[in-house]
Amino acid sequence: MPDEVYLVGHAHIDLSWLWTREETIREICPRTFRSVLSLMDKYSLFCYAQSSAQLYEWMEEHYPEIFREIKKRVQEGRWEIVGGAWVEHNANLPCGESLVRQYLFGKRYFLRKFGVDVKVAWLPDSFGFCWTLPQILRKCGIEYFVTHKLKWQIERMRPPIPFPYNLFWWEAPDGSRILAYHTVGSYSEDIRPTRLLRQLEELKEKHGIDKLLVLFGRGDHGGGPTEDMIKDALWLMKRLDFPLVFFSTAKQWFENIRQIAERIKVPVVRDELYVKTHRGTYTTEAKVKYHNRKCECLLLTAERFASIAMILGMKYPQEELNSAWKRLLLNQVHDNLDGTSIEEVYKEAEEDYKEIYKVGYEVLKRALSTIASRVDTSGDGIPIIVFNPLSWSRSDIVELSIRELGNLERFKVIDPYGKEVLVQIVEEGGDKKAIFIARDVPSLGYKVYRVIPSEEPKQAVSTLSVEEYFLENEYLRVEINGESGCLSRVYDKINRREVLDSSGRGNIVQLYEDRPPNAPAGEPAWNMYLGSLVELGKAEEVSVVEKGPVRGIIRVVKRYGKSTFEQYIILYQGIPRVDFLMKVDWHERYRTAKVAFPLSFRNHWATYSIPFGAIQRYQYVYEESPPKQMEMPRRAWEPADRAKFEVPALYWVNMDTEEGDYGVALLNDCKYGFDVVGNTIRMTLLRGPRRGYPYMPRQDQWTDQSDDPRVGIHVIRYALYPHKGDWRRSSVLKKGYEFNYPLIAYVDTKHKGSLPRELSFLEIGENNILLSALKKAEDTDELILRVYEGLGRDGKCHVKLVFRVEKAVRTDLMEEGRYIKEEEIPVEKGAVEFRIGHNEIVTIRMKVKEEAIFR
Repeated sequence: MPDEVYLVGHAHIDLSWLWTREETIREICPRTFRSVLSLMDKYSLFCYAQSSAQLYEWMEEHYPEIFREIKKRVQEGRWEIVGGAWVEHNANLPCGESLVRQYLFGKRYFLRKFGVDVKVAWLPDSFGFCWTLPQILRKCGIEYFVTHKLKWQIERMRPPIPFPYNLFWWEAPDGSRILAYHTVGSYSEDIRPTRLLRQLEELKEKHGIDKLLVLFGRGDHGGGPTEDMIKDALWLMKRLDFPLVFFSTAKQWFENIRQIAERIKVPVVRDELYVKTHRGTYTTEAKVKYHNRKCECLLLTAERFASIAMILGMKYPQEELNSAWKRLLLNQVHDNLDGTSIEEVYKEAEEDYKEIYKVGYEVLKRALSTIASRVDTSGDGIPIIVFNPLSWSRSDIVELSIRELGNLERFKVIDPYGKEVLVQIVEEGGDKKAIFIARDVPSLGYKVYRVIPSEEPKQAVSTLSVEEYFLENEYLRVEINGESGCLSRVYDKINRREVLDSSGRGNIVQLYEDRPPNAPAGEPAWNMYLGSLVELGKAEEVSVVEKGPVRGIIRVVKRYGKSTFEQYIILYQGIPRVDFLMKVDWHERYRTAKVAFPLSFRNHWATYSIPFGAIQRYQYVYEESPPKQMEMPRRAWEPADRAKFEVPALYWVNMDTEEGDYGVALLNDCKYGFDVVGNTIRMTLLRGPRRGYPYMPRQDQWTDQSDDPRVGIHVIRYALYPHKGDWRRSSVLKKGYEFNYPLIAYVDTKHKGSLPRELSFLEIGENNILLSALKKAEDTDELILRVYEGLGRDGKCHVKLVFRVEKAVRTDLMEEGRYIKEEEIPVEKGAVEFRIGHNEIVTIRMKVKEEAIFR
């Protein structure tokens, strides 16, 4: 068989980057698509591929005549819809549900508007991919995957460590596989015979495959294939001394390759796909990353309680929530969430986030009001319903505005059993608040507390002790060095262990010079060029700012250059973690700030939170394989691990002892860049790179500067959670969620109700299975319940429900049963039980009887 070259026309269109989305809508898309359609009129064999449902929706809204022509060419099979997602998204930083919604919204749009079931995922310009993505793709009906940047390196990788494959099976932790193509060339090729032959030879040499897929056309700012490119391709088709050349679709190439892949040995990659550059994108543009995390958590919380409220008679606000989700998904496009776009792009994003917050809080308020109206809140005082959005019972801090209590000054708080709880009045930003610890708040449920006016609030002894340089509760003793402001000691009283080493450098702020060697050139918004290090080892102020029965806080102030770091070290009564709140007035350029915790032990690897699970990564400092092998994924150390000096994570990073008898997790509420070296866990706080490129106008743009009104003071929350046993046995997964999904206090009025004063609407019996989503189905009034297994165990999932389920069906992520064989699940009174594999995501579609709540 002769060698073959499959040519797919393409225009990579960044929805916004060095330009705004308005330019994309008004100029880039219409110019590109009119050109493509014109070439299709002239050349009957020419085929073209385009991703991103958002682009098509813009055309439908603003250029209906172009949209109609695209539909015509799609029906002919010459315009290929690829990707399946709402946008070409970042694939490391969004949470698992965001990734699901990218394909739920994108694929449904393409099915509805074009009748096309997209099979090829298309992320050529994204900067790395979480290990769990293949399962998400397969359960959304995606079978193939195209990417490009795995071959990219940075200057310091000498010698370079290239990604070894162009064709491979990519396998998720649960065993789901997709056939992946890492393009041999770029995603915006010209038609050059020598280049095509060189790429074909490389593919044959690596994989023994004689069929090359080429994406050709101008990209980034659009453009697409030119007429000269098509003429060059037609000329090559006539050459007898050249491989066979076709205009094709990506799907056709994959289908042909798949037949070969089933006969030959195609390598399998059981790991994340780490891009050995662009590590700065985990942190650059901190405000957008903050909003992304907060909006994800808000929308998922609003959906859960809106679903319960729907059962109680509230109309589910699907249009409002879907509109908010689409705004969030748009801003997860790779260049935007990565932080590499221009300032004007982030001003647009700020307006989107404002709307998301508005919708999210309004929906949540209506849902909680509907639920609260059914709860029996009769009795003395002011009822406070404490809601828990997570799928397990938990104890945590609750905050109440004194203003919502009618500016009541002296009162006590009692739980549903009449027991008085400790309360502390604090002032934050001019607003007085009451804080207390709510204990054992039911899983996805609530507990009613009462605020009762009292001249003699409880004087019970607290387990919390606060002095000038230490904080202590029943679990931990935290000591602060008065000169450095760092943690000199964290002692685990329960397990009798020192958490930190003897260096006295816990919670130290580190500042690196982070300047490209060829500045002002280089790509500082994308890449990290860590140079000289300064540690902030001297405090200007160390003072106790809160000393109450519920919470103690010691404030530490440090300065560097024009920047100020206010670190608040926080300990709560009855909570086994140390919380930190850092306020940073940031004015540094070409600098990167980290916070570090040197632990009392070390390990060869650490475990990191990723969408729908966790991954382990070796420390990058090794030059050869360590004596022990990690488990997730189970593989030996390899030279490419040296490139992972900065890695992405979501809610937490954890290091255990080699014996697995103890560990420490670092939790966070808005950060994504981390590293572990030796015995030290570090979280990257802020960067100060120049935006864009030197040739651009307005090169006074620098990211994350606090003098930008849009940015202001950075507020960063994180926590240290020491624990007995390894990360699996100590509920680190859950602690990360708890830190990001606070308990919600709802101030109600007194009234009778059919619901009791303490109730769980939904409870998952297994410690290793977590709720991901509870929402209304897209096309019916059924409920969608989505869970995932997080610790790598096969088993069963028992979901106890307080509402009456008439029918439950196991389905796919698209909620339609297109991509798995649906099976009905037995439903007994108040319970649904189904099998779940290790690391598996399971979606259940439930028909629920309205107003049917078991008492």
